[in-house]
Amino acid sequence: MGKRHGEAAWLVLALYVLTYDLVALKRKYSTLSACFYQATTHKGGRFLLIAFWLYLTAHLFRWLPKKWDLFRALV
Repeated sequence: MGKRHGEAAWLVLALYVLTYDLVALKRKYSTLSACFYQATTHKGGRFLLIAFWLYLTAHLFRWLPKKWDLFRALV
């Protein structure tokens, strides 16, 4: 797999989120954006969300040593 597969995966993921939110609004379901907001209103959810966000950011920018990066350890 090359660089283009990763770019395509991010594009598909972004399109999925946008499409899901548009369909959810039309059908009066809870959107992913609303779920994200609800998670930030609860103290425990906010902590978990911030922890995951920080970990994901550190992974994407490769700030984590390889032994602590669970995603890179898979490949």
